[in-house]
Amino acid sequence: MTEAERLNVLVAYPYATPPMLRQLAEHKDSVRFVLDSGAFTAWKAGKPIELDDYCRFLEGLPVTPWRYFLLDVIGDPHATMRNYETMLKRGFKPVPIFTRGEDPSVLDDYYKTSDVVGIGGLVGTRRNRGFVNGIMKRVGDRKVHWLGFTVPEFVLHYRPYMCDSSSFDSPLRFGILNLYLGRGKQVVVRSKDFITRPSQDVIDAVRRYGEDPGKLALKAEWVNSGKNRTTLERLTYKSAVMMNRELESKSGSKIFFACTAEWKVPSLHFGLDFVRTMKPSLFVSKQAA
Repeated sequence: MTEAERLNVLVAYPYATPPMLRQLAEHKDSVRFVLDSGAFTAWKAGKPIELDDYCRFLEGLPVTPWRYFLLDVIGDPHATMRNYETMLKRGFKPVPIFTRGEDPSVLDDYYKTSDVVGIGGLVGTRRNRGFVNGIMKRVGDRKVHWLGFTVPEFVLHYRPYMCDSSSFDSPLRFGILNLYLGRGKQVVVRSKDFITRPSQDVIDAVRRYGEDPGKLALKAEWVNSGKNRTTLERLTYKSAVMMNRELESKSGSKIFFACTAEWKVPSLHFGLDFVRTMKPSLFVSKQAA
């Protein structure tokens, strides 16, 4: 598998369980693995991560990450900078994180010691798109990673070096399908749409993904088992990988799937194996063309 074909997977430290690490090791030849510190996840859970624990974890990883992030301290940029300086002194080379609300000069300081800087504070915050517009003026043509932000029109405009999102399969929890039709067009599909008949675009797309549209009239095909046993699951991962592949090819960005459970890694590979047999440029709906 070529470097361009690798599956981009980001895993946060709290989710880097032994089963997850086994999956990453098993697929090491086809995965570009990035480790996030998970500071935001831990902060939300009220379980802050100790820097020494994070460093020891990095030292003992059974699979080498392509890159890994600084352990930032939510709401405390000074503590975040101290952690960064400590990690550098201990011989680590983490990707530093500039968080919304910090003095923009800190961004320039990080670039003195790192070729890429992560931009945090984008998830679930107001006016995050305006912030991205503003901070990218400061970033310029330097390498950047948007944490939890992959809005297609922004990716195509700014072409960030890296970005990630965990929302690629979130509709599964509600029995909803985000179906990618091609050329940047995505539609939301629900089981009720198949009680009568969905649009021809949807039917055609389901068939191009190698699935039977008739099965989506069955309630059992809208269940999330975590093992690609249902049409909903198979379409979700084929569609997500197809959309990422097209967006990456057009932008040149590396777009990472943020995985929170080990079963998502083989599920994404299931989607990847299918997409590799197709020509994304030909995956175009009549309406999107």
